[in-house]
Amino acid sequence: MFPSSRFCPRFHRLLFFVLAVALWPLETQAARHVILISIDGFAAYHLYNQELELPNIRRMIGEGVWAASSETVFPSVTHPSHTTIVTGVEPRLHGVLSNGLFNRETGERFHPTNKSHADIVRAPTLFDAAKKKGLATAAFFWPETKDDPAVDFNIPEVFTPERKGDISAVNPKIIDELQKAGVPIDLYFRWYGSPRQGAGDAILAEAAGYAIRTHKPNLLAIHILVTDEVQHEHGPHHYLSQAALTQADYCVGLLREAVEQAGLAADTTFIVTADHGFHSVYHQFNIRPAFEKAGLLDRIELRGGGWTISVVLKDNFDRRQDQLKLDKVFAELRVMKHIARIVPPEEFHSLGQPRFEESPYAFGHYLIIPDIDTYLVADAKDPAMERKLKEPPSHSHGYLPQHPRMYPSLVLSGSGIKKGQTIGHVRQIDIAPTVARLLGLQMSNVSGRVIEEALAP
Repeated sequence: MFPSSRFCPRFHRLLFFVLAVALWPLETQAARHVILISIDGFAAYHLYNQELELPNIRRMIGEGVWAASSETVFPSVTHPSHTTIVTGVEPRLHGVLSNGLFNRETGERFHPTNKSHADIVRAPTLFDAAKKKGLATAAFFWPETKDDPAVDFNIPEVFTPERKGDISAVNPKIIDELQKAGVPIDLYFRWYGSPRQGAGDAILAEAAGYAIRTHKPNLLAIHILVTDEVQHEHGPHHYLSQAALTQADYCVGLLREAVEQAGLAADTTFIVTADHGFHSVYHQFNIRPAFEKAGLLDRIELRGGGWTISVVLKDNFDRRQDQLKLDKVFAELRVMKHIARIVPPEEFHSLGQPRFEESPYAFGHYLIIPDIDTYLVADAKDPAMERKLKEPPSHSHGYLPQHPRMYPSLVLSGSGIKKGQTIGHVRQIDIAPTVARLLGLQMSNVSGRVIEEALAP
């Protein structure tokens, strides 16, 4: 029989100690360090190709958890995806709607990553949560991190007018520190977007490895790009694309080696993921004649092409008369096998995008999305509305995220992760809540969930 606390004044202190000891393992399960690696365009289906030489990533799969499929966001392009990875919310909530934005109120066209973080990202990030807890952070060419005060050691992804990496956006003290340590970081910017991009990515990984060994950040995010460059040029199944993926795996190995050298292996979780998949599209379809035939081209504007065309209603659009014509065109397009979806205003939120009246950056009032094998155009020079061969083909992405060709990869390994298991379908919005759990961070109002099935008990 337990002694009464009335006759044992130390009973409560003893009980508190017992409970604290019992709960202590729950605290130590959290990883002290997370290395978040995005390999641009590293599709989930690439991991099923056993001919691909990915020794580091396959070792991580054997030692950790592999998601059989992972769903990105719409549009399935780099910058909305990367911002979702670190916020856990869809584009309409974090504000990065596409790789290029047009402000219809001011007429400004710009790349979101060239804006300061505070001007473009409207949702809290993992970096914000980490800094709030007093943790150290680092980012290496991670999108939308320009002038981000939550990133301590930062080489932000910012572009020059020539679409090269902008070294002037990096704190000169960081450049100087890396060069004194023997990391030729200036070559990364010199080789960015060139045939030497793979070598440049290795230099970026060396820079991240230096930060791991020297600064030991609790959260580090790095963006590897050679895989996107080569797949856009040659297609996802070309031998050069396979070589680029192997080069990206080498960069992963550099980071793993740095963690070992820093003595952090027991306390580090690696997450290898991507922004989107890839697909080669060999046909195009011109939708402009349908709107011309209906007499709507002076009442609407067709914007974009490829994975979507947006329909913007002009000020002279008459809802009573013109809407019937527009609905008839949409009905005609819906029955065509080349069209996957017509998105009306009330369905934009389900697609993760704001409605036209909710954002000056919104695509349009309606969206026309083709099937995965079709590239949409609105060509005034071609009167025929038929599907034709596209010359050259488009090796691309951006299509509906529910298609398996757009699925990005996801591998988790290390501290706090189960060993040697495959899990089912997850979503990109689930990554931030999972990292937050691993680091013991607070992130509220996220759209995703913690991937509990990947975490060790």
